[in-house]
Amino acid sequence: MNSKIILFAIMIITGLLFSSCSKDEDESVSKPVINLTELGMENSKTALIGGELHIEANIEAEGKISKITIEIHPEGEHHSKNGEWEIDTSYTEFSGLLNTTFHKHIDVPMNADTGHYHFHFLVTDREGQQSAVQDEIRVLVADTTKQSIERTIFADIKQQHD
Repeated sequence: MNSKIILFAIMIITGLLFSSCSKDEDESVSKPVINLTELGMENSKTALIGGELHIEANIEAEGKISKITIEIHPEGEHHSKNGEWEIDTSYTEFSGLLNTTFHKHIDVPMNADTGHYHFHFLVTDREGQQSAVQDEIRVLVADTTKQSIERTIFADIKQQHD
């Protein structure tokens, strides 16, 4: 009978040891991490009417990417309600990836108002967690000369750093 008690005690202790070493079910997955590397030509945070807004970001998502959403909307008052440019687009082509580089060019329509706009870059993972990066961009009238475009962009960059 003593051997049965000892065997039973050994089984209980062994069971307790294995159950305490199992992985915690409360471990959570970190939210996605976004590194917005470029917004606008040469990271100027500027877009030209009739041109494109360049966007590039590196994304890491332990919970695997579900979707990436870009939102752009006017800041404050613009010249007219007809020319307000707004974007609300979701990209699912990156779904299921742990890490990716997002690189897109978004068209700026000819009827967009010039001025300041809010930019939102959101990443939602398959766990339902969301991370966001926000910034401001300027929409400018495009001058047809290359020198004028470069002057406008680099003056804007210099102003941002001053």
